[in-house]
Amino acid sequence: MRRFRRSKIANYIQEFGNETTLHGIPHLIKPKVHYLEKIMWVVIVALSTGGAMSLILNSWNRYNANPTVISLEKDFRDWNLTFPASTACFLNRLNDTLADDYIYEKWGIDPNTTEGEKYKAFLDSVVNLTWANMDSFKNFTDSEVFTSLTGEQLVDIARNVMVEMIFHSNIFNPIYKNISFEPTVTEMGYCYSYSSIVSSFLHFKDQAVVTYKKDLPVCNYLNSLCYARIEDLPTTVKYYIHSPYEIPDVNDKYFVVIQNMERDTSFRFQEMVASEDLRRLDPMQRQCRFVDEPLEGDKFYSYNLCMMNCRKRVAVGLCGCMPYFYIKGDGAKLCDVKGLACLSKYKERIVRLREEDGRRIHCNCLFQCEYTSFYIDKDAQRQWSYPVPSNIRYRWAIEHYSKTRQKRDIIFGFEDLLVSLGGTAAFFLGCSVLSFVELAYFFTLRLFWYIFSK
Repeated sequence: MRRFRRSKIANYIQEFGNETTLHGIPHLIKPKVHYLEKIMWVVIVALSTGGAMSLILNSWNRYNANPTVISLEKDFRDWNLTFPASTACFLNRLNDTLADDYIYEKWGIDPNTTEGEKYKAFLDSVVNLTWANMDSFKNFTDSEVFTSLTGEQLVDIARNVMVEMIFHSNIFNPIYKNISFEPTVTEMGYCYSYSSIVSSFLHFKDQAVVTYKKDLPVCNYLNSLCYARIEDLPTTVKYYIHSPYEIPDVNDKYFVVIQNMERDTSFRFQEMVASEDLRRLDPMQRQCRFVDEPLEGDKFYSYNLCMMNCRKRVAVGLCGCMPYFYIKGDGAKLCDVKGLACLSKYKERIVRLREEDGRRIHCNCLFQCEYTSFYIDKDAQRQWSYPVPSNIRYRWAIEHYSKTRQKRDIIFGFEDLLVSLGGTAAFFLGCSVLSFVELAYFFTLRLFWYIFSK
């Protein structure tokens, strides 16, 4: 029985060696061949197989790890640049009149008394909540009136006593005159974004419709006048300039405009675009994500949003809750007063994303495949006094256009991988893709029927 099985296996291997298109294999099973010649062919086949496998693995690793290229484009006269967005955050969001009314109606306290001043200080801390002022909540942990409030109730308080956004705008093209500020929740607190694609997704109220297409202002090299101006703001403001497909980060540069002041900022830019073919690759292959490829729980993707979510996870890990300026969606609890006081002890670590021993916390956030970075070109300020009417206004513009931009594209796609694998196999083993199909067929389906048919 053993001799019969050995004979069947030997016959099958003999049959495979005679029919295979893999070079060198037939010489191994030829009868009446000197054993030294067989050893020589074994060495040759082994070296060829090893070389082929090494280059095939290199090609596979290149396809997975580095299949893209960044090139430089210079046809600047044909480009349209999406006008940068602005996010404005009031330095003091507390409306004193609304705060006084809220204190009296909610707690029955006269806001003009010493006790009323403490309640007003609490409202000021709630409505102006950012990482910077979180220490102030340590002053309210000894009062049951404040500690009994939930995170959701703190959100309601902020909505009821904050300053309303009032403004007038002027933009370079009247077609876009209906663009307005939209409320948006950032790590700098409750702010307002102008000409932004993604701001409506960062709001206390859930948005039913998710769209990444809006009629945003565009500029080009032939239109040198590209600006927007905001005026008649109600109180001192700090503003950020950023891409319409991005949100401002807590570490980004900002500009402050106070009463009786006008600030004029112009920017240079560097743009990165991507070919549509890039979407065929996995995000980890191309090392970037498109804005419409959100992570789980989000409605869009941006690098700064990913970093925000990373800080949120760190905050929840340290104190079991998150500040209300982080959008809910993953089941995390909103911090009450004690939770905010807890976070204040770790705020530097959270903002800087550092472990207790100083090691960096890795968030694994990919850059956007398409983005525009803006760099300050000119920053001019003008102030005045009576009898000129008081006002707060600022302007931002693109005055100098870049004559180059970068483009992400595929340099080693799946088709190139197949060509590389086929060329390597043909060079080392003298075979093609059909040879590997033949190999799989011989040692699966055909082997099965060969064994059980006799």
